[in-house]
Amino acid sequence: MTAPVEPLGSYARRLPPGAGIAVGAVAVLLGAGLFELSRTLAEVARGRWYAGNGRDVFHAAAVAALGAAYFLNGLPPALAFAMAATVSIPPLLLIDEVADRGRRVGLFLAVLALGSVPTLIDAPRIVAASNALARTLFY
Repeated sequence: MTAPVEPLGSYARRLPPGAGIAVGAVAVLLGAGLFELSRTLAEVARGRWYAGNGRDVFHAAAVAALGAAYFLNGLPPALAFAMAATVSIPPLLLIDEVADRGRRVGLFLAVLALGSVPTLIDAPRIVAASNALARTLFY
């Protein structure tokens, strides 16, 4: 009998813990900056492609930065990018609601940092819990 395959993959740290947290912090800063750039372009360049649908390029880049950091901290690729997309939902919902740039950037940083902490600090448990949930739901 063969060992069961983990539905979402297994934990595999690609960086030492300190470097992983540093990469995660850079990804949070980059993600918040890309969300803010998206909003600034919407304010400054109304009607141009990057002020409308082109903003999604910046949103996808923010998710990619977070997903890459989660992957380097040990999450399997699919789970890393699913977590990054989930963490990015609150900033996207609030991006047009907060008018003051300083408050908006602070909010983006806080939300992305809080959402990233479990993944950066305790990735093995995130992977184990996600696999257990997937096994329960689909097997």
